[in-house]
Amino acid sequence: MQCFCIHYTFGMERFHPLAADSDAPPEELSLAQGECALALGRLDGLLAGLTDTEKRLFCVGLLREVLLSALAQAGFADAEHQFNAWFAGLDRGPQETPLTACSAYAVVRALLGDLSHHPWEPLADAAQTIALAARFGADRPMQTEDALADDAIGRALTLMEQAGADDEPPLPFAGLARLYGLLRADPLFAPLERTVHIRSLGNRTVAIEQAAPRTPLWAVDASLGRRLTACGAWQLALPCPGAVTAETLQPQLWPGERALVSARTLHASATRLAELVAEARRRAALMREHLGHLRSSARAPQVWILLAGFAPLGLDQMTSACGISRRGTYAIGDALIAAGIARRVSIKGKVLLVAEAPRRDLLSAPLDHALALPHPALAEFDAAMGEIDRLLAGSSGHPDAASRALGVYEK
Repeated sequence: MQCFCIHYTFGMERFHPLAADSDAPPEELSLAQGECALALGRLDGLLAGLTDTEKRLFCVGLLREVLLSALAQAGFADAEHQFNAWFAGLDRGPQETPLTACSAYAVVRALLGDLSHHPWEPLADAAQTIALAARFGADRPMQTEDALADDAIGRALTLMEQAGADDEPPLPFAGLARLYGLLRADPLFAPLERTVHIRSLGNRTVAIEQAAPRTPLWAVDASLGRRLTACGAWQLALPCPGAVTAETLQPQLWPGERALVSARTLHASATRLAELVAEARRRAALMREHLGHLRSSARAPQVWILLAGFAPLGLDQMTSACGISRRGTYAIGDALIAAGIARRVSIKGKVLLVAEAPRRDLLSAPLDHALALPHPALAEFDAAMGEIDRLLAGSSGHPDAASRALGVYEK
């Protein structure tokens, strides 16, 4: 009997390209850590300069980023596609797969519950408001494995404390090295071995290797800011979505390689948070321009913060999250629509309010983008389109010639 081994790659983590016969060069590691420290310090400065409105916008945007990143890391490939409808109670949650260790609902519930008690008041308030607005439905009754989500957050917080040391410098890298050592040895977070299934195909036996379920590293992301604050690298203990990855825990990495990868992933996470700060500032400027005439007690700005930073809202969600009467939700919707920064849509019989860019911004560019091109570029564009028309006319309906002209066809 013949035996073949097939590497079944569904959901497999890739080996990191740095895995090699020697460790990473010290100068490369120093550069990566320096860039990471600079990104962390820059983010700290950006956060210190935020107004109250900008803080609220940043926090709801951060919560969305945290939840989507956690669901993706947990193995829910359709999380981003399903998220808005699931939040509004209009569709099922992200689909469980062989890679998911617990339900999407358990992940979201655990994160919102933990962040509702965050030490930074704007983030705690935002998490509480989102929890009130959420219509996340569980596709099945809670099961024993769903307790993993709460256990993961508690265990991550414990490891953050254990990774500390006396008299550590105000840089996170020594603490990160200790943390990764703890994670690699922890039964809850250490990478699991892939499983091999033996299948018979006629007179052949096939070994199919399949990825093991994901370990809940999203919980470490959610708690990592506390380690950064403890060592003095940060003022606010913010979640760091995407900062801790399974590839960083792979056993084949040398210590310097692991430190290099961890610095780069933390740098990427800090950079993404800085982008959320910039988005919050842009949205706050729109609010001042279009809603600045309203009283300070008006609820329309509060509703738009949720729409713009997190997800569309149904009328019942506005009532739950903002304490608005049913009649008041219509008045707020009318005000936001009149300001040109929201619109109503009806999905499955439910009316949702959706954030929208101001109409003036949409009309600020010429309706015909070709008119904005300089004359030589316009002439070149017309010539290229004429050549495509000629190829189409001469190809008798066969797509290959036109595809080659557009540069999208390959032998």
